[in-house]
Amino acid sequence: MKNTFLVILAILACQPLATNAKEHLIIEGAGPSAAVIDLFFEELSKTANAKSYTFEVPQDSIKHKGGINYSDTHLFGRTGRKMSDTEKGSNKHEIIIAKVPLTFVIGDGVKIDSITIGTLANIYNRRITNWKELGGPDKAIKLVGREETESAFSALKDDFKFFNDVKFDTILLRDHEVIDYIASPQGKYSISFGARSNFKIEYILDVYGFSSGLSLGLVYDEKNAKHPLIEHVKSFARSPDWRNTLLYSGYLPPIYDQPIE
Repeated sequence: MKNTFLVILAILACQPLATNAKEHLIIEGAGPSAAVIDLFFEELSKTANAKSYTFEVPQDSIKHKGGINYSDTHLFGRTGRKMSDTEKGSNKHEIIIAKVPLTFVIGDGVKIDSITIGTLANIYNRRITNWKELGGPDKAIKLVGREETESAFSALKDDFKFFNDVKFDTILLRDHEVIDYIASPQGKYSISFGARSNFKIEYILDVYGFSSGLSLGLVYDEKNAKHPLIEHVKSFARSPDWRNTLLYSGYLPPIYDQPIE
């Protein structure tokens, strides 16, 4: 009897143990994408095809390029803008998850509530150089912009071609610098741009005919292209449920707008 019991124990020891452990995925990358990617995976985790995974989206940034490199060794990295052709040519693919709406902002001395997209083009093309031409004060228009590769400026150049030839009076490097400058005496008669959520409503200039946003998304390597979770992420990113979540949360859905010349 004792020998029989030992044999049974030996057999059980050789059997694989059943487990409910889930695969834990960490998605590192560009800082601006953290909030919306966290929201995306929170909603995705409620779907049947994602039940065997848990997801972690660190708030710290390893930059847009860092997110691309991160996908060398992990299933997903996250990006803060659309990938360039060069980046896509390195066996990388992107899934746009959302767009953060962009807006234009003006200093509190301008006293103009709204303009059209045509007027905006004339401002940035220097055909209109003084606010008095638009019913504002007799003050020169100061164009405050960003570096060539900055994500908001890159999005504007993609969607509105006239931004490709803009020459700024002042170039700032960080979002908070634009926020502080617009609110300062130096920025009283300036115009700039950025993510709408960053600015107080009193500085926002409504531009009729304008729609653009920062494309935030995920990047994966070609070697993982057939992974079932990647296919599920692609599908969910374009689902009505995710679209409604984005609109409710103040984002734009991942639909490429037709560029306006």
